[in-house]
Amino acid sequence: MSGFKQTRVVILVAAMMTAGGGASQAATLTAQERANEQLVLDFYAALNATDAAAAHARSIAERFISPDYIQHSETYQGPGNARERFISAMEHIPSGPRPGFQAPPKTIALMADGDLVTIVTSREVPNGAGATRPVFIFNLFRIKDGRLAEHWDALPAALTGAGPAKR
Repeated sequence: MSGFKQTRVVILVAAMMTAGGGASQAATLTAQERANEQLVLDFYAALNATDAAAAHARSIAERFISPDYIQHSETYQGPGNARERFISAMEHIPSGPRPGFQAPPKTIALMADGDLVTIVTSREVPNGAGATRPVFIFNLFRIKDGRLAEHWDALPAALTGAGPAKR
């Protein structure tokens, strides 16, 4: 891992562990960084509205996602560019709540640094034993011209189906 990337990870973890870190960071953000954070929050609000993601995927994407969007996640597969793959994936989400899943996810941390915004969310997922457990989801966006231009994420196996949801 390069020194730059390693430093960002350390800063991210330190910010999450500092009590009240979000409040102290807000005072040092530029107006553009606050706008970038708000863009990400508004995007998530649109996606988390009841059944909005499936019913309004295209309008949500056209409002928030750049046409030349770059997706580094393997979550959205299929034909077309990254924005079209995102739309297709959202259009295929079954309507209504998913059994055992807390909806919407809870925002744990939101941090902006220039054109980058990191959002950490948590949600409860079934643990396979009739109860739930929390999982944490890390998303990093690069903002350009008021839209989401690039995305990276770290999804737990419980959400991707890559492994058991049990603790």
